[in-house]
Amino acid sequence: MTALRASIGTLASLGLLEIRMTEKPNVAYLLQYSPDGCKAGCAYCLQSRRLFNIKGGEYLGRIQWPIIDLDVLARSWRSVFSRICFQTVVKPGFTAEALEILKKIKSFEDRLPISVAVTPVSTAFLHELKKLGVDALGVGLDACSREVFERWNKPYSWSTYWRFIEKAVDVFGRGNVYVHLVIGLGESMADAVNTIKKTYNVGARVALFNYVDIYGKSNVDISYYRLIQITRLLVENGLDPEEYIDYDRRVLTGKVPLEVVQAYYTSGCPGCNRPFYNEKPSGPVYNIPSENYLRLYMNSLREELARIGVTI
Repeated sequence: MTALRASIGTLASLGLLEIRMTEKPNVAYLLQYSPDGCKAGCAYCLQSRRLFNIKGGEYLGRIQWPIIDLDVLARSWRSVFSRICFQTVVKPGFTAEALEILKKIKSFEDRLPISVAVTPVSTAFLHELKKLGVDALGVGLDACSREVFERWNKPYSWSTYWRFIEKAVDVFGRGNVYVHLVIGLGESMADAVNTIKKTYNVGARVALFNYVDIYGKSNVDISYYRLIQITRLLVENGLDPEEYIDYDRRVLTGKVPLEVVQAYYTSGCPGCNRPFYNEKPSGPVYNIPSENYLRLYMNSLREELARIGVTI
């Protein structure tokens, strides 16, 4: 038996359990299993060895990730996704196990592109992932400064992560490495802006997440998060955010030459929408999962954006 975890939305989309879904995931979200949790001690992650027993290892973000046997997943597979996202955890032999799991997945689904999320690993492992058809790599830097990185007990070091990000870009190519940043860990606005700029300067891209505490709640100021989302969109498109945003007053000062609403969709690998991974459906919805949901949320979004000088 090879066990792994899958998000409840993934399992529901495969018909393996029944839940009410306002939005379905575009991606099959899979998570490597460890009976003792991830050996990293990140102080905000419910899969880490520090927090694993709080909810029995069942949760990541706000949602449950039940255990499923890989053979059961194979037998239950349906063509209902646009991508597979496989997230690793740090444990003895995790890289070898990850390769075996991906090979098995390829045996029953060889059409979909695959993303893999990792901590710093060897270049040889990255090349093995690429040989298996992995076309996008997620890197959980999470923190927006060295101080925040160390405060939340991230594994390895700040400089190790940045060297790894640059190495990953060399292997997968510019624009195919996604640096995960968790907003609300105690960073300053300047930290967030500078880290977004640095990420794009080294050839990677940014996937934004709002911090969710161990009880599944997020108290990140929505105006602050909306400004960071606009910053990411501007930098992604080669524009200098300082020309459009007054970060001291926390308002937009110039008309953005882009469809600004694009900033508020979930950011990440192609197709990633991870519905309600970081927010309650009752709102505020930090990361909007689809155009359909945007229409439902539009009145609330207009009110949120009015506070930072944005009209849509």
